[in-house]
Amino acid sequence: MADHLGDAPNQDLIRARAVRLCAFLCEVFDGPDAARWPKKRLGVLLSLRKEIVPPRDRPKGPALFVGLEHIATPTGLRTGAVEVEMSKLTGRKPRFYTGDIVYGYLRPYLNKVWVAEFDGLCSVDQYVYSVDQAAAQTSFVAWFMRSPVFLGRAPITTWPGQLPRIRTDEVASMEIDLPPLREQHRLAATIGQQMKDFQHAPDAIACALDAVQALPSALLRAAFGGQL
Repeated sequence: MADHLGDAPNQDLIRARAVRLCAFLCEVFDGPDAARWPKKRLGVLLSLRKEIVPPRDRPKGPALFVGLEHIATPTGLRTGAVEVEMSKLTGRKPRFYTGDIVYGYLRPYLNKVWVAEFDGLCSVDQYVYSVDQAAAQTSFVAWFMRSPVFLGRAPITTWPGQLPRIRTDEVASMEIDLPPLREQHRLAATIGQQMKDFQHAPDAIACALDAVQALPSALLRAAFGGQL
């Protein structure tokens, strides 16, 4: 079979590429070069948006909604959106803006991290962050938040009967090894090249989550521990 996902995606091939992407992210964010970069807390680089649209305010007009189900793992690509009429909202919805990082904090190992391409609304299971552009490149930070390195350092909170999650103060306390902005842009572009197979294969994106979940636990531990 040709190594081309656009024709007929193969689960083994998708699985291999998902693991390869995890391994590459480990190399970028926890490799020898990263060890020489200064550490910065995400709380210094990210500002949590707290704009909530509550139904009691009787908002009006159309909006695009992007929930956890619309973000692919491990790529962070958006696979869909729903147009909603705000006057018909039945629950609170956080607002995001173009260029924000929209982070799914429930079951964080699913890596539901998206860089917003437009203004819209998301679910209360997602945090919305703006990025200090003078210090950090948005895509670089987003890739760190999708990486096994982030998960390995994250203080994931678990309670009986509840899904694992990361709280806002825990996200803020996380440290990233941060190179100069020019290097951040270069590395983000390099990671983007690793994404081409997913970007040009919608079927592969749709089944990437199944492929990652099907990985043997030992292989996942190796990827998340930066050992691949």
